[in-house]
Amino acid sequence: MRFLFMLWKAFFNNPDHLQVVPNTGFTKWLTTFTAGAMSFLAVVGLAFSLICSDLSNEWGESLKNSSLRLSAPTDLLEKQAKVALAILEQTSGVKSARLVGISAKKKLLEPWLGVDFPLEAIAMPALIEIHETEAGVDYEGLRLRLSAELPSAILDNHAEWRRPIEVVSKLVSQLGMFTVILIMLSSIAMVTMASNAALSANVKVLRVLRLVGAFDTFIVTSFVRIFTLRIFLGSLTGTVCAGIVLFLIPTFSENLGILDVVSLEIKDTIYIACVPFLFAIISIFATRNAVKFSLKRLV
Repeated sequence: MRFLFMLWKAFFNNPDHLQVVPNTGFTKWLTTFTAGAMSFLAVVGLAFSLICSDLSNEWGESLKNSSLRLSAPTDLLEKQAKVALAILEQTSGVKSARLVGISAKKKLLEPWLGVDFPLEAIAMPALIEIHETEAGVDYEGLRLRLSAELPSAILDNHAEWRRPIEVVSKLVSQLGMFTVILIMLSSIAMVTMASNAALSANVKVLRVLRLVGAFDTFIVTSFVRIFTLRIFLGSLTGTVCAGIVLFLIPTFSENLGILDVVSLEIKDTIYIACVPFLFAIISIFATRNAVKFSLKRLV
């Protein structure tokens, strides 16, 4: 709330402050453009990091499920499936186990065989989906028991796939966050240099303001307000452009596999919407320190 009050004062309260800093020159457009470009990169990097984190969690949850395949003559398949389900019910760490029906198999194979493929005419192996608890399952012990009672059973454990995917996704997510941090640090340097450039171009204005009795607080506030306004508007424009790009990615990548599932959750959208305000905070403190330092050198 305090920051919102400061932002309101910076934009709307006492507009005379905005007239102190000349509204012309390359620094005006350079600052606004750079803030927009930095915000665009920050939003894309942040969205990339958040999407990787969400996909990592989603894949990790899906790969917690294992499967058991049973291959046998049709007349024995149902009996073996019941035996396998009984074994799984007695196995520690198994939360639930269910026999996958023909409709679920059709949906699973639909991308390769098509919608109208007569799957019922083929002797398909029985497929049992296994959901494990947080404690996990002793798959080695389960394999030994299955090999003794059901030699044709094949247990597919996804744990060996899950760990590398989780590690890689976490590293990519951390890389995205590191990129965002670098962009923010670069933004601080950009605002500081832009402030110094504006101050250097308006040294005469600063001297005149001091001659007429303007306090340093008034001068600092004037520069902070005009730079915060420029950077906030530039950052808002860059954030909106990045949001449009992220929104259009799934539309133009319908057949590109993983990009089809690229989407942002509500909490991710809230994080992205905070980027312009974060740039405004950076502008307030960076400009304030830069102007104070420059005024000390005029003494």
